[in-house]
Amino acid sequence: MKTKVFVTGMGALSSLGNTVESIFQALLQNQSGIQSFPEWKNYQGLHTHLGAPVPAYDISKIPRSARRTMSRMSEMAVLATLDALNQAQFTLQEKKYSPRIALCLGSTTGSPDSMEAHFKKLFEKGGPEGQLGTTFFKCMSHSVVSNVASALGFYGTAISPSSACATSAQAMIMGWELMQTGLYDIVIAGGADELHYTGAAVFDIVMAASRGYNDRPDLSPRPFDLKRDGLVISEGAAVVVLETEESCKRRKAIPLAEFKGGAYSCDGTHMSQSQKSSMVETIRESLDRTQLSPADIHYVNAHATATLYGDQEEAKAIGEVFGSRTPVSSLKGHFGHSLAACGALEVIACIKMIESQTLIRTRNLVEIDPECASVLHLKEHLSMPVHTVLSNNFAFGGINSSLILSKSS
Repeated sequence: MKTKVFVTGMGALSSLGNTVESIFQALLQNQSGIQSFPEWKNYQGLHTHLGAPVPAYDISKIPRSARRTMSRMSEMAVLATLDALNQAQFTLQEKKYSPRIALCLGSTTGSPDSMEAHFKKLFEKGGPEGQLGTTFFKCMSHSVVSNVASALGFYGTAISPSSACATSAQAMIMGWELMQTGLYDIVIAGGADELHYTGAAVFDIVMAASRGYNDRPDLSPRPFDLKRDGLVISEGAAVVVLETEESCKRRKAIPLAEFKGGAYSCDGTHMSQSQKSSMVETIRESLDRTQLSPADIHYVNAHATATLYGDQEEAKAIGEVFGSRTPVSSLKGHFGHSLAACGALEVIACIKMIESQTLIRTRNLVEIDPECASVLHLKEHLSMPVHTVLSNNFAFGGINSSLILSKSS
């Protein structure tokens, strides 16, 4: 028998706000977090000038001594973790070994801002002269989980998945899997990334970033729309507290939703183009693992970043599994693509949709691309009974993930 797992706490910072509630209210109001960065014109060969930054946040909650090794992504991850733990009414016992608790938090890379500063000085000086000793701790691939652990005084299992757009989705699914072993009661899972022009450049080089709306940032990105021209990179952090049913009962914790489970896979066909066939297999595997059928799913939260190829492949995959009766939307038109944070951020939004019984529309979806027309797109918010939802995330390298949530009973 599978161990039931619940979400008992949530924390997030995104381009739409720095609390879960402010983010969801912004989604309900159809707001956009996208901005234009005219200064990006100074970078030769960079054609996209759009990004979605997180509003100013208060770092006073983080001990000064811990902040010395943190970049923006780690700061945001700590703040999101503190909010999630606060909602779960759970306090880690500092410096006391916690064998049944795990941190599972990741990012796409180490801090790009810190890496740029490091290498710029390295090349200018012709060596390491003048480098700060704390810089490397901002650049490590496991910087986020290490800095969160340091800020919390955590002593236990720490895992750092890194799979770009699928990072925090993998972290949550891994957390669910860890609890199925019976070795863990609580997994704090999520991801974070920070906005930097080099991140936008990665997608721009492969023709996957939005270029045609630099002077009209609120009109991009446009998931599933005929006039979409690519994604808009954003930043943020999103963290959830996952907890077994037994732990919830013991602590008298309040479940926000049941994390039914999920699946992930790697399709090595193409480094930058996800494939419909492997998306279908991953979605079906998530249904099999949770012992659910397509008819049990009331809503699909699409990864859909507004790339030409990715959106049409995902729409066809969703259509093959669910037909045209299950409502589908993407939230990337609202807050951009927050990379490692997006999976957990979208899970949090899905939980809020279940709570409010309101499905959020796809922003900027005006004319559905015929190649994406095999599913039931939400062009307006929809109030309806919502019990169980499926959320997709797909990343470079053919990394696929699908997970399922339901209303806690």
